[in-house]
Amino acid sequence: MKATTITLFFAMLMFAPVASGGIKAEKNKITLDFAGKPGKYTVKRATGRFSEYSTIGTTSKTSFVDKKAKGSPYLYYYLVLDEQGDTVASMSAEQELFGDNVHIYSPSDSPEAIAADVADIHKEMFRAEMGAGRYALMFKPGDYTSAGLFNIGFYTHMAGLGKVPYDVRISNVHTPPHLRNDNGTCTFWRSLENMSVIGKESYAHDDMFNWAVSQAAPFRRMYSQRTVRNQWKNGWVSGGFTADCVFDAPVGSDGQQQWFTRNSFLNKGRGKFAEGAYNFVFTGVELGPEAAKETYVDTDWDNGGNVTFEATTPVVSEKPFLFIGDDGRYKVFRPSLRRDSKGVSYTKTSMGDGEIIDLLDSFLVAKPATTASEMNQALASGKHLLLTPGIYMFDKPLCVSVPNTIVMGLGWATIVPPDGAEAAITIDDVDGVRLASILFDAHHSTRTLLKVGEKGSSRRHTENPIVLSDMFFRIGGFLPQKTHVDTALEINSNDVVGDHFWIWRADHGVKNSVGWDVNTADYGLVVNGNDITIYGLFNEHFQKYQTLWKGENGLVYFYQCETPYDAQTQDVYKSENGTRDGYAAYKVADNVQSHRAFGLGIYDVLFHDIRVENSVEVPYNNGIEIHHLVNTSFIPGPKKGFGNVINGMVESTYPHERQFVARINHFSGSKRR
Repeated sequence: MKATTITLFFAMLMFAPVASGGIKAEKNKITLDFAGKPGKYTVKRATGRFSEYSTIGTTSKTSFVDKKAKGSPYLYYYLVLDEQGDTVASMSAEQELFGDNVHIYSPSDSPEAIAADVADIHKEMFRAEMGAGRYALMFKPGDYTSAGLFNIGFYTHMAGLGKVPYDVRISNVHTPPHLRNDNGTCTFWRSLENMSVIGKESYAHDDMFNWAVSQAAPFRRMYSQRTVRNQWKNGWVSGGFTADCVFDAPVGSDGQQQWFTRNSFLNKGRGKFAEGAYNFVFTGVELGPEAAKETYVDTDWDNGGNVTFEATTPVVSEKPFLFIGDDGRYKVFRPSLRRDSKGVSYTKTSMGDGEIIDLLDSFLVAKPATTASEMNQALASGKHLLLTPGIYMFDKPLCVSVPNTIVMGLGWATIVPPDGAEAAITIDDVDGVRLASILFDAHHSTRTLLKVGEKGSSRRHTENPIVLSDMFFRIGGFLPQKTHVDTALEINSNDVVGDHFWIWRADHGVKNSVGWDVNTADYGLVVNGNDITIYGLFNEHFQKYQTLWKGENGLVYFYQCETPYDAQTQDVYKSENGTRDGYAAYKVADNVQSHRAFGLGIYDVLFHDIRVENSVEVPYNNGIEIHHLVNTSFIPGPKKGFGNVINGMVESTYPHERQFVARINHFSGSKRR
């Protein structure tokens, strides 16, 4: 039997979970305990899950001590075979630590086996928009280009485990849509991080790095030699988020509706892509010498422009991430806060400024069976928290009360709060908390899903703010039952930084899971704190104001919003005590003195004849500025749409029978018109 055949044979054995008793790693030895009956067992070892296994010993016990394992215990995978050659146990310290839904690949693994494993996960998750599967596919530093193209489906997080993106090399990634006609408007809930995509610059579909996604598909800390297209062939797509990336080749699309890009390097800009739709926002982005810089300059939105380009990013900290340290142990890197920044946070040889935290020493690594009480006890003792892939059914809220705590998910870890809860997670009004990569899913009735601080707080966090990265909220869609949330996300603390939110009252899902009286929710985002900055805010379909901003000095870069599709009648869909048609999609409270927003795309999608007076409502105060605002209707009709773009100004989509685009270049609250 050839070595490749042997490798693939053992790869197939390991694909199905095999019961094991446990693995214990100590200095210079690894102890295996496995379930079985008395008999003779053969123990094999490899340096990767899909690598070639060699026999290292036999035992008549249901345990074995490997005294020849050198270096990190996370280098090794084991198979235990009985006398018939059947697999009794497949074991590794990594599997013990992270669970079965974190697939970790090694450069010694068979490329064919890696490709087959990723393909199997994609096959399972390709149409699983409301499925329960959750996966993290993690690559140790090395070259995986010979494994070929990877397709990524729902609830799949693919990431490199190097210090910088250049440490892990893959060939290509695609996100083929599950809808017909190349429609990517529901290509959600997948993520890519900390890797290099190696290949030729080309506009041929198969050669391009096709990250053709819409909401909730973060693309972070990536390097690409390939042309990146945010669209699948000629199909529709509806928005995405890029941060901390380096693109040597062109990156863009022809049919995207909107996109937000932050702190990245675009060597050749958008290349041949037209990007002719509605709303493209860039902050802290550097353009290379071959980029057509004139296409990124702020254009006149009153006359068809669609680009917002802000040279620097005021304040941000990149998302924490998992990596392997020089000692072979798993670590988490917490990037430092940057102010007035431009470009990426790292170099080819440096992670950038930040803190390295040992995973085993400082984190509770939770699995779906871990209780909220166990997590709260660990958090209260000063531990950080890593949520491995799965759905966490909480019986009480998670409470973050210690400054500088990190709570981060892998593989689309999903939190479901209990019925009647105050929230799924509450964060006390403390410095420096980092919350990252979590999907909140309401199955019952909950006041909020995430609550940050308490109302009325005057405490400041200017030097060390709370940072929320890749936070996703879903009300309805998943189960055929009623659910309710008052406000999905409530921010009460001051100086909070938000970096990519999708806040979604579901407009579709499994049968009997959505409807005006089924999945009910008043507000997507309510901001009570002062000096809140949010990058990449997607917020849709709520039954009152989508965004209600009450705090001072708010700052938003990029806003994407659709009206609730299913508002039933004008009589039940009125604001201001029933005196104003509909609810604005973006509402700044009347008493607010200072607020700025850049690049707002607000679209009406109404099944019934509903008029919304204004897409945006803000007070006429000197510190109010709205830059680059666009409306359009995706289901136009003579009795539906926005009456005005902002504050009774500029005729919008109502009552046009065909699609109508209305834009405002600049609004200042100091100039009442």
